[in-house]
Amino acid sequence: MSATSFRARFDAMVAELRAHPQVEIYELHVRPSATNVALREAEARLGRPLPADLLEFYRAHDGVFLEWGLRGHEYQCKTAPYEYPDYSQPPGCINLLPVDLAVSATWEQDYHVNEIQPDHWIHLYGSVPDPLPEFGSICVDNFSKYNHGDLILGPEPVMVVSTDHGADMDSSDFTSFATYLDMTLAIYGLNRYEHGLGIGWTRKSERVDAWTKRAPLDQWIAGLLAEA
Repeated sequence: MSATSFRARFDAMVAELRAHPQVEIYELHVRPSATNVALREAEARLGRPLPADLLEFYRAHDGVFLEWGLRGHEYQCKTAPYEYPDYSQPPGCINLLPVDLAVSATWEQDYHVNEIQPDHWIHLYGSVPDPLPEFGSICVDNFSKYNHGDLILGPEPVMVVSTDHGADMDSSDFTSFATYLDMTLAIYGLNRYEHGLGIGWTRKSERVDAWTKRAPLDQWIAGLLAEA
């Protein structure tokens, strides 16, 4: 998915959510493109170029935020754009972080997303990098308190959905950033672990080259109402 097609599909998804009588959108932000300075500084911190699909995204919009829930339902905590979600937040959240927040060493301190185990490196790439990169991964999409979308910075960067506040990266399938965006829009920003790449500990993770699971918004709303 290109940055142009993402924006068109994102806007169409937002319009569909707004038109649904049982949906309320709480907050929506699309930031302008990242500056060349910000992109250069991010790459300097990483010690490597940003992946092409992620770079294209940031050249188009330096952060995208959307949060929505069921109309008339009270949620204990709503998420501030580009901040940390909390428990009991609304079910629909896209929190694609600005580049200076995504490429930040504080994620290792706060969410442990860089603590990739040797067997995970081997499963994804065949061997453990030597030396290990300073940034094993970065949090790109901080969409829930318990899960977030992380980019593993191996020879071919891939997205996983971490669980257990980021400490576990093994129970998720993996995919390109472009396919991750496609999946996120296909499930209307609902939890990407529960409804997307998460596999629990039932099997070995696999690469997802294209997102083919799609359901109408009414079906997702019916599921949320059944859980409410």
